Amino acid sequence: MGARRAEAAGAGARPRRMGRPPMADQEAVIGAALSIGFSGLSMSAVAERLGVSHSTLYRYFPSRDALAAAAADHAVRAIEWPEPGDDWRAFLTATAWAHWRLHAANPGLAKEITALRLTGPALVDRDNRTGVALLRFGFAPQDAALIVDMLAELVIQAFLAVPPVRDDGDDGAAAPGAAGEQTVDAVQSRRRELIEPWLGAFDPRLRDVLAEAVSGPSADWFERKLNLFLLGVASLAR
Repeated sequence: MGARRAEAAGAGARPRRMGRPPMADQEAVIGAALSIGFSGLSMSAVAERLGVSHSTLYRYFPSRDALAAAAADHAVRAIEWPEPGDDWRAFLTATAWAHWRLHAANPGLAKEITALRLTGPALVDRDNRTGVALLRFGFAPQDAALIVDMLAELVIQAFLAVPPVRDDGDDGAAAPGAAGEQTVDAVQSRRRELIEPWLGAFDPRLRDVLAEAVSGPSADWFERKLNLFLLGVASLAR
């Protein structure tokens, strides 16, 4: 009798699923968000990437913006940031290029920041460290705060025109290095699209400069902007 009951129970039981069940923890969720990228980030996209339900994600993050903030923190910490040294100009130059690498590797992050959709410990800590370094270089507190703000905005502005990076579905978006190249290329491509039809409307003395600006590497034009910015900062140095 007992054997027949066991057989009946076994016959009515659902077959076990083979393979590993979908797994997700906080780090996996953040990793999936970064893989998708800020431009295409949504809770549904992350859930699909991980093969889990929405409810699983909400155990770790209450909203899409909370997840984006955590992903941004992770991205900031992944960048190698410079130490102050003894030269404020070299420090700010290196900091600017660290910001450049951050945004080149994370398409869409610039729009997240300018839309005031996120902030986080790593972003705040980075700005604070830069500001404190400027205080040690002798800058007044008001000037130090302004320099930190303007330096970040200078880089962010360069990446606001970036369209979303397309995900071809091969278990993630482009690799970080490839994504960075696509981002920088997209910036310059968009600038060319906007300015080339209007070059004839500019004074000839400006036309060649603008044509060169949109035909060469984006980083070259940014470097010229950065140097001009640093000239202004020099007037505040004590």
